[in-house]
Amino acid sequence: MDTRLERLVAERASLAAESERLAALLAAERSGRALRAISLAYGTGCKDDFERERQCRADEEQMKLVRSRARALDLQYSQLAASAHAARESG
Repeated sequence: MDTRLERLVAERASLAAESERLAALLAAERSGRALRAISLAYGTGCKDDFERERQCRADEEQMKLVRSRARALDLQYSQLAASAHAARESG
């Protein structure tokens, strides 16, 4: 396998692991989100509620970046694989 393809495969695997980790964190963070939103809206929230909500938003942004990078890598991988396939077919 081409070293560029190997590098992309390794990076895709790393991003998949990061995506799974973030998904688990977000699921846990979102479980209490409705209650936090209510307590923050009524001014009864505590510092922990603010911190959890801030962390949840930061993790959501990180997840968006990871997914965007994964899509870009998938496209790059497809292009390289097609190029490698065409090169094998032609010669």
